[in-house]
Amino acid sequence: MRDAEDLHQRAVEAANTSEYARSLELIAQARARTADADLIDRLDITAAWGEGELGNHAGAVSLCQGVLAREGVSRLALGLAHAQLGMVLMRNGDTAEASDQFAAALEPLQDLPEHLAGVHTNRGYMYLKLNDPLRAADDFTRATDLYGAAGETLLRAKAQFNLAYAQLLRSDLVAAIRGMDEAAAVLIQEAPINQAIVEQDRAEVLLASGRAQEAAAALEAAVTAYGNAGLRRFQADCEIILARTVLADDPARSRALAARASRRYDAHGSPVPATQARAAVVIAEIEGGATTKSLLTRADALAADLRKAGLRHDADRLALHTARLAIRRRELPDAAARLAKVRTNADSPISIRLLTRELRAEHAAARNHPGRSRSYARQGLGELHSWQATFGSLDLQTSTVGHGQHLARLGLRAAMADGSPAVLFEWSERARALASRVTSLRPPPDPGLAADLTALRLADPADVPARRVLRDRIRAHSWFATQGTVGEPTDLATLQARLAVDDSALIAHLVLDGSLTALAVTATDATVIPLGEAAPVRTLLDRIAADLDFAAQNRAGPMGDAVRTSLRADLAKVADLLIRPTLSTVGYRRLVLTPSALLTGTPWTELPGLIGRPVTVPTSATAWLESAREPIGAMREVGFLAGPRLARAEEEVRRAHDSWPRGHVLAGAEADSVRAGWLAARVDLLHLAGHGTHPGDHPLFAAVELADGPWFGHDIDLLPRVPDVVVLSACDLGQSSVLHSEESLGMSAVWLHAGARAVLSSLALVADDLACEVFASWHHQVAGGAAPADALARVSAETDDVVPFLCFGAGW
Repeated sequence: MRDAEDLHQRAVEAANTSEYARSLELIAQARARTADADLIDRLDITAAWGEGELGNHAGAVSLCQGVLAREGVSRLALGLAHAQLGMVLMRNGDTAEASDQFAAALEPLQDLPEHLAGVHTNRGYMYLKLNDPLRAADDFTRATDLYGAAGETLLRAKAQFNLAYAQLLRSDLVAAIRGMDEAAAVLIQEAPINQAIVEQDRAEVLLASGRAQEAAAALEAAVTAYGNAGLRRFQADCEIILARTVLADDPARSRALAARASRRYDAHGSPVPATQARAAVVIAEIEGGATTKSLLTRADALAADLRKAGLRHDADRLALHTARLAIRRRELPDAAARLAKVRTNADSPISIRLLTRELRAEHAAARNHPGRSRSYARQGLGELHSWQATFGSLDLQTSTVGHGQHLARLGLRAAMADGSPAVLFEWSERARALASRVTSLRPPPDPGLAADLTALRLADPADVPARRVLRDRIRAHSWFATQGTVGEPTDLATLQARLAVDDSALIAHLVLDGSLTALAVTATDATVIPLGEAAPVRTLLDRIAADLDFAAQNRAGPMGDAVRTSLRADLAKVADLLIRPTLSTVGYRRLVLTPSALLTGTPWTELPGLIGRPVTVPTSATAWLESAREPIGAMREVGFLAGPRLARAEEEVRRAHDSWPRGHVLAGAEADSVRAGWLAARVDLLHLAGHGTHPGDHPLFAAVELADGPWFGHDIDLLPRVPDVVVLSACDLGQSSVLHSEESLGMSAVWLHAGARAVLSSLALVADDLACEVFASWHHQVAGGAAPADALARVSAETDDVVPFLCFGAGW
């Protein structure tokens, strides 16, 4: 038969794994088997833990107070009783009294490191609830150190996980991700429910990093797990985060989730979290378009309750959304008063800082002050980019641009209202450079990333779970890259001075509120040209994409001829809509094109008016100026890779190689990822011919197939240097995934971000024989001194077929 002390230990272990009902059963058994006063004190304290988590707040308080009122209580029991009472009070929202109880617990536990660490952990959790991540981080750091010194691996992992969450609230995404991943490896092994806890908090990192869909999937799994375990309070916590996650895309669902969480908190006897949930309901109603005066009244009462509870950030977030409602109701003085109540600083969450700038910009626009609106939007984007510069990962930089999307639209809208070409050019650059304004250094060598990429290459395609784990780990590796630097967009005068050097021109296509506008710029002129609705162009481009693929697979025969006839007609229609109205301004010059992401997939070099004309497509005019600071020089070292399962790949690279006095060719078994990395780091021009893949969900996993498997976009981060010019003669590798409306990412963008000056790739399928002929001619001209875009223009003009290759970056 087990003795009472053993039963108590098992009760503590059950509570540690959230099995609170089981813990209380074991405590009842232990009480029946002991008369030891000290053990009874500790049983009551552990029982208070279980009762509190199961919703019996009054019973939990009574148990703790009973221990504190007794005579002769040991220092251990005294400290634990104060600590547990603090925890119960904190759970119920009485943070002031909870803080006093935690402070009272510290002295009796000074000589008991493990228990002292527990107090720091719980007080840190309270500071998290109070939106005070700085003091929370201090407590969690102390707890992590104490647990580590005591050899408590599991408890140290819990403290470390909470520290990572505090770092998330301080907008340090990389530290948060690193800490959570390290701690999760320990926590998940302890109990199945910890998987849900890890997923819940990690989902907040995903949400902060702009990956809302992944965050929602993780949260939905956690909500189900909590529900199955009967942990309604945890389930409500998770539903609130999920409500925030889906707010932008589905306000009605957000409202339903927050309302459900509110009911769970009420049933649990947790008034302060219930208030937070009701505030989330109001925010969802506002974002869903509600405009009633009564909604403002409800919101104001909730904001007052949140401030009274010490939840300043929650109150500020609600106040900002009520300001949006007041703007929508055209009650502009009231909106101004609401905005004036919100004060942010460097320690405020990045989401609140950006939302503040956003609402101030909206308010200025409503008052017909476009200059002020642009100023607030500019300030907000500056804060976003400063934050992005704290992590060097292209993946993370690109995913976080969603935070600045509305700010960029507000600035662009105000620029359109102004009408000045210089102002519109500035906001054209800001809108399309939400990620690319941050330039990151080459990351240091990462053996772990290399090992995981190798494992992914060799993984069984049918083993989806294993591949998912590897992909997640690879992304995490890339997030820990070196920090970046933020550059300012160039101005119109600087651009025009550069255009004068080689008598070139720029066309920036902009999409705003469903309408297309072109800004056409030469060395001496800049003109704003309205182009009409955007939707018909997108419809044509979708049809063109399908026809390009069909034409590549059916180069001969009546069906192929019919598709080409239709394709040519659609290309002419797109040219009429996008190019012809600009030609009177740009004349016949080399063209730099910076199209909106809505125009991704446009085969620019095949549009009438551009056929035979050198065209280059950088991520922005600013990026083009940086890459084109000097002409692309002679290619001293040239490398070629021919992947497997492509009939004429080896013929293509060998014919291309014939144009060069020397070069390196890797084909067959030699064309593997290791040798590819070796070659890419040593040449000025790299040509890859092979099968390509472009997964739209994670574009950095775009890949070209080599002898040992796919060579990914992530592999490029392992290169110590990259070539000036890269040719991707692989189907699909010219494709991009559009992220957050104005950011697109694919293999071409990955090479450019890594430092390549120009990348040639195809937007669609290309017949093997056509690619072979095109690049034999292209290399002959480049070897003779032609710039990449100039050579591509000549080849396209000389070819009867459609050649959907583009030059990205700086083509001359």
